[in-house]
Amino acid sequence: MNAITAAQRLTPIYTAPAPVQVQAVDQTTPPLTSPSTSVNLGQAVDATPNQTYTANGALTGPQVRYAWEQESSDKLGMAMMNSIQSLSNGGRFQNIGAALLEQLAGNGGKAVSQSIMTIAGGEQPDAAALQLQLANLRSHPTNGVTFSLTTASGATVNLSLASNAQGLAVSAEVLGGELSDDELKGLAAMADDFQSAINGLTQVPPRLQLGNLVKLDTTLFSGLQLNAKLDVNGEPQTFDLNVNEQSRNLTLDGPSGRVQMNLDTPDAAKLGSSSQRQAAISNYLSQFDAAQKRGKGDENLMNLFKDAFTQLNAVDDGKQAVTERGSLQSASDRALLSGLADFNASISQTSQQSNPMRLEESDRFDYRASQSTSITGGGQLTRSVQQDQQSALKAGYHLGLNPLTDMQLGLDRESQNYRYHEINDQASSSTRLAFDKGRLVEASASQSASQSERVRTYVNGDLTDDVTTPSSSSRSQSLLTVLDDSFRQERMAREQSGISILDDALQSLRSRWQLQGSAAAIGG
Repeated sequence: MNAITAAQRLTPIYTAPAPVQVQAVDQTTPPLTSPSTSVNLGQAVDATPNQTYTANGALTGPQVRYAWEQESSDKLGMAMMNSIQSLSNGGRFQNIGAALLEQLAGNGGKAVSQSIMTIAGGEQPDAAALQLQLANLRSHPTNGVTFSLTTASGATVNLSLASNAQGLAVSAEVLGGELSDDELKGLAAMADDFQSAINGLTQVPPRLQLGNLVKLDTTLFSGLQLNAKLDVNGEPQTFDLNVNEQSRNLTLDGPSGRVQMNLDTPDAAKLGSSSQRQAAISNYLSQFDAAQKRGKGDENLMNLFKDAFTQLNAVDDGKQAVTERGSLQSASDRALLSGLADFNASISQTSQQSNPMRLEESDRFDYRASQSTSITGGGQLTRSVQQDQQSALKAGYHLGLNPLTDMQLGLDRESQNYRYHEINDQASSSTRLAFDKGRLVEASASQSASQSERVRTYVNGDLTDDVTTPSSSSRSQSLLTVLDDSFRQERMAREQSGISILDDALQSLRSRWQLQGSAAAIGG
């Protein structure tokens, strides 16, 4: 028998529940280690059911039965049948997102609705009860993913995936219009990236795998939203992504903390070349790593932060951004810029009170970074460009005095042997270019960084040392001569070979104006 058969038919979800003829049809799942185990999503399953063996030693158990909303033997149905037997979040949505999106695109945008509900072994299925379970699953899923896409013509594509211990439910529809052939092709092209994003979010620990989802073809689509609510070992994790022509916003909240990132994208004039942007991204990633190491931040949470920063900023390397850049601003205007879109980004680790004797000493990690750019003036001949970047780190953590033994802080004084570190750092950089009648008249950069670490040492509960170590550095410089020379070499190269060398010429100089979080990196 095909794995997808009419085990039991449910009333379609968009109509009121109505009595149906119930036929108890047993459907045996493919062999599983624990065929009668009750699956709780987001939790490790450690269950050994009562096992019965036949005379020849074969393992037997209760037959598992399912109720389908629609009779199905297609790719989506096969994916759902495989997924409902999974014991993990990742497996529960495996291949379902891609299959749902492909089916919607493949049938011309016609609505899709499907669900599969588990019927406990030995139970007499009741249609009304199953309808209530399905309604609860769709409205209050333990794990849910929604995807919304707005077309350039104004139609909206909505997808929903829902899961709980009793079953799986999916739906897809197009509202406010019909999809053109090109829009259907564009929709189908997103299937693998949609599934990849789901797979990443349901990993343990989660990762961001957004791929081309954030690279909207604005001739077809004007906006995208991806939202997920997942159960991670009994604790909620939420993810929200919003991409449109004006901005990209991402938020991830989970048991370990919060990652948030907002990028302003309407002005492509501020964006630099691919190599310029990659240099800026690499510099920021090194700043993030240094902050995580200094403040003892959660490595997995920082990986999410770095994934978000890299993937959201990578979307502007496409052909459209390059075309717009060339018509809006010259390469000389962007010489001292990062080449990235303006942004605000933050990572906040969930605070912990690990010392019951001194609850005011929290283990925490908060890091923020931002960039803002202003362009003023009357046109290409008379104009000025300024870019400001900032970062801040506030952290606290405990370290035991004996590195050979684990620190176990308790209410007894003998356990109170540790150092408590508090970090408070700030950094900034500012660059400015000014042109008068087409001639470069100002090129300047300033950098500053201040760092402070306070360490309190306790021996058997007594404070024995309290030391604060500050450091700071700042630097302001004129880069007029440096840029004049670089621009002159660029003009000569273009006249002789038609090839630009400006990025290569500036690459070794960028540390003189890029954001530096360490006072030692700036020097005197």
